Amino acid sequence: MSRPRALLPLAALAATLLVQASSAQATLAPAPNHPWAIPNGRVLAIARVNGVVYVGGKFTSVLDTNGHVLVRNHIAAVSAADGHVLPWNPGASDTVRSLMVSNDGATLYIGGDFTTFGGKARSRLAAEATIAPASATTTGTLRSWAPKADQAVYSMAQLGGRVYIGGAFLHVSGHGRPRLASVSASTGALTGWHPKADGAVRAVLPSPTGSEIFAGGLFKHVNGANTPHLVAISPASGRLLPFHGDTPHSVMALAETASYLYAGDKGGGGHVRSYLLKNGKDRWTESADGNVNALALIGSGVSQQLVIGGHFTKVGRYTRHKVAIISPITGLVDNSAGVWHPAAAGSDLGVYSELAYGQHVYFGGDFLEWQTHPGVYEQAHLTDFSTTAAPDVTAPVVQAPAVTIARGATVGTAKVPLHVAVTASDRASGICRVLVRRRFATNAYAAVPLLLATSRSVSASVSPAARAYTFAARATDCSDNSSAYVSSAPVRLAAYKRTIAYHGSWGRTTTAKAYGGSARRASRAGASASLRFTGHEVAWVASLAPGYGSARVYVDGKAVATVHLRASSLVQRRVVFTRSWAASGTHTLRIVALGTAGHPTVDVDALLVLH
Repeated sequence: MSRPRALLPLAALAATLLVQASSAQATLAPAPNHPWAIPNGRVLAIARVNGVVYVGGKFTSVLDTNGHVLVRNHIAAVSAADGHVLPWNPGASDTVRSLMVSNDGATLYIGGDFTTFGGKARSRLAAEATIAPASATTTGTLRSWAPKADQAVYSMAQLGGRVYIGGAFLHVSGHGRPRLASVSASTGALTGWHPKADGAVRAVLPSPTGSEIFAGGLFKHVNGANTPHLVAISPASGRLLPFHGDTPHSVMALAETASYLYAGDKGGGGHVRSYLLKNGKDRWTESADGNVNALALIGSGVSQQLVIGGHFTKVGRYTRHKVAIISPITGLVDNSAGVWHPAAAGSDLGVYSELAYGQHVYFGGDFLEWQTHPGVYEQAHLTDFSTTAAPDVTAPVVQAPAVTIARGATVGTAKVPLHVAVTASDRASGICRVLVRRRFATNAYAAVPLLLATSRSVSASVSPAARAYTFAARATDCSDNSSAYVSSAPVRLAAYKRTIAYHGSWGRTTTAKAYGGSARRASRAGASASLRFTGHEVAWVASLAPGYGSARVYVDGKAVATVHLRASSLVQRRVVFTRSWAASGTHTLRIVALGTAGHPTVDVDALLVLH
């Protein structure tokens, strides 16, 4: 391929827009960043972390920005700053179809058709240590993570300690896993998660809360149920969840906001569909005259836009060559004056992959050039469009983690889950990753794994002890700027059982299922349990059961709550009441049984205090 050409006046215009536009008014620049790395074949997957853009696909070499052609078999790393090809070059024996960065940003997971990766046997799944541009090595660092799929892997997503996989495979690591599976994110060991799809799965996506795994593809049935092309699955059990987003056409891509799910499909031309995230109810459908292979959301609030890519030349009633911007609220094409409206040209197959990352949208596919107004850019197979906002060079703002005993949490028999909440903000790019760590006393810090890369809270189980725990958090924005770690004040957890003062008739129950092996129980009105303590939070741990009733809670002599312990089935070690203060002080907690008619029993498993 010849050295790419570009019209200088258009590049100058883009640079002017970058200087003048505010982040609140940002949209995509009219011209792509140029020159940029150019693979010699289709790009099917894109990921970014640490200032590095990883690309995977069918290519075997990449044309660098200096005009040199570099061998890169199906995978390459490119500097996000200027598009030059980095030395990292592990190589795959066949097509790379999926790339995913781990929640902590330390690992790149790779899926596809290959049987070797980095010169080692890897059956369609592999993992590499992520790099920074300044430390890029030639071979990379291959992880020992090596589950084995017997056919193509199309999509991956991490949720907590698991990687969920979708593809055309029938077996993973020697066990039947028809087209859906999950493995340990750290070891690659196969889990028991075992839904069954009767056609290829092209996209897997955790919900924003982590309570569902959405799967889209060519299937008609999952777990034997008639659920064509789109389902919600329990990430724990593999069972189908109530979700009515069935579509008559094969789903190729998924995207989501906090409230809505978006699906791109093929068949009948192609479509983009929107559903309510909570139940799958249809919101809108927009048609295209070709497959919709890729979706990406840019911006936020009322200015958010949905960028779609695929094989089409028309979306709705407007001409749009392979890429288009539509409203995520209405599904209508934005046809306003000056709207971003280039054409990915030179191939009927167009765009196969997209990544929206802060102030950039990356496109991969079969295109050979971009026709913009008023020029043409030979930027084949891989393209980076920046927004018109000033580049974000400022790290996120992070506050000290707030550590509490969460009401409604279930305590272990020996350990207590603390709720660690992180407040982080970044107005220019948004937050792409949060890291939390903890230490006990003066020990070294250890990572606390999050459910999702952007999770703002986590549960950390600790044991009561005389010495304190400290939690620290940092955030990385979607321009790869990272804050320093910000630490909480040290917190010490104490659990009280024997020192609680009981008045009235309280029986003692010994059971291995109670916290510490025993609990106290009363059924007469007026029976009380009290504790005088010093701390900034107190919690009552109790059981819920069909025969249980209510108790009134007093703090420092004042009635503050009535707690109801009746439930349809037995639930043990539940945190049923908490009270906190801004600073540590001396307080008294008193629990008084009300003797509820017909179901009078209440119990005290433990009282917990954070100092």
